[in-house]
Amino acid sequence: MSLKDFFYYQRGERIAILLLLILIVLTIVMNGVLKENSKKKILVQNDSLVQEFEHFQRSFEDREIVDPNGNEREINRQFYSEKKSLRDQQSNTDKRLSDSDIDSSFERSFFDNMKLTEGETIFLNESDTADWKKIPGIGSVYASRIVKYRNLLGGFVSVNQLREVYGIDDELFAKIYPYIKTDGKYTKIAVNKLEFKQLLRHPYLNYKQVKVIVDLRRRKGNISSINELALLDEFTAEDIERLNPYLQF
Repeated sequence: MSLKDFFYYQRGERIAILLLLILIVLTIVMNGVLKENSKKKILVQNDSLVQEFEHFQRSFEDREIVDPNGNEREINRQFYSEKKSLRDQQSNTDKRLSDSDIDSSFERSFFDNMKLTEGETIFLNESDTADWKKIPGIGSVYASRIVKYRNLLGGFVSVNQLREVYGIDDELFAKIYPYIKTDGKYTKIAVNKLEFKQLLRHPYLNYKQVKVIVDLRRRKGNISSINELALLDEFTAEDIERLNPYLQF
C-alpha cells in the first residue's frame, strides 16, 4: 500500500468532509457574530444607565435642603459629587453592584448624617416625609406611613396618635417622642355637610357609625353636638373622646 492510498477518498467521503469543513467555518463565524452582538448590548445598557443617572442628577440640581438649625444651604452639588465619587470607586472593584444598590446605600449613609440631635424638633403636622426621616429611628417607610395616616386624619391632635401608625411600638415611640413638637394644625370634618363616602374616609369612623349619622341627619335634620352621637349605641365613650377634636357641627 502506497502513501497515496491514505489520501484517496471516494466521492461520497469527499462531500462529507467538505460539508464538515463548511459547518466548522459557519460555527466560527456565528460565534464571532454573537460575541459582537453581546458587546453592543452591554454598551447600550451602560449608555442607558448613564443617561438615566444624568437625568436624575439634573432634576435635583436646583433643590434646596434645610438643615435642622433652620439654615438653608445648597448641598445638591456636594451630594452628587460624593455620589459620583462612590460610583468611581465602585467601578475599580471586582464586585459589581447595581445602580439601585449604590443609590440606596449611599442615600442611607448621606441622610444618616443629617439626623436631628438632642434638643432639635420638627412640627407634628407641618413636616413632610423628608423632615420625618431626620428623626433617629425613622426611615422612608415609617415617614411615608406617618404622613399618609396624618392626611387621612386631617392632622394629628396629639403626638400620642403616632402610636396608631402601623409598626410604631412603645419602644420606637419613646425614641422619637422628644424630637416632635405639636402645632395644632389639624382640620375638622363638617358632620352635617359631608356625604357618606367622605365621612367614611376618616379613620375614626366605621361603616355603622357613618350610617347612623346619615340616618339621624335625614330623620331630624342637622346634628347639634357630639353629645347626640354619645347617646347612640354605635359610639363608645372611647370613640367620642377620639372624635371630639375632629367633629364640627
